[in-house]
Amino acid sequence: MTNAQAPWYRHRWPWLLALGPAAALIGGVFTFWLAATTADSMVVDDYYREGRAINQQLARDRQASALGLQATLSAPDGATIALTLGAVRGTGWPAQLTLRVIHATRAELDATYLLRHVGGGAYRADGALPVGGHWLVQLEDPARSWRLVEPAVTRFDAPILLGAARP
Repeated sequence: MTNAQAPWYRHRWPWLLALGPAAALIGGVFTFWLAATTADSMVVDDYYREGRAINQQLARDRQASALGLQATLSAPDGATIALTLGAVRGTGWPAQLTLRVIHATRAELDATYLLRHVGGGAYRADGALPVGGHWLVQLEDPARSWRLVEPAVTRFDAPILLGAARP
């Protein structure tokens, strides 16, 4: 009398039970590959220094508010950046301003432009603004005593109003 029973690998239940651990193993390998090949551009090395810098930025925002500064940024032809700076209180126009366009998550896309004063609060620079994405736009004077920001810019095809950041 022989009992003809199929070997274990011929049954479906062992394979169904092995699917879960196999999927976890594949997911772990993929996660390791992803962590090893992508950059961590959002990680800050010195949290203490960054925390102290917040107070300096707040002071710069208050100074911009006290001067009543506002700016309008545009790219009329796509190859030139135009900025008009206005102030409620009397202030001299700096010879140049620094415009930073900072990407929300990818530091390698950040750009800095030096805007030259062309008269009457108007500034120009050669260059093209980014096309799409989520950007923080920051304008500051050479002495870094004030700054104007717009934290949520997604398009540069229309004029952008920059003002002092509000707490």
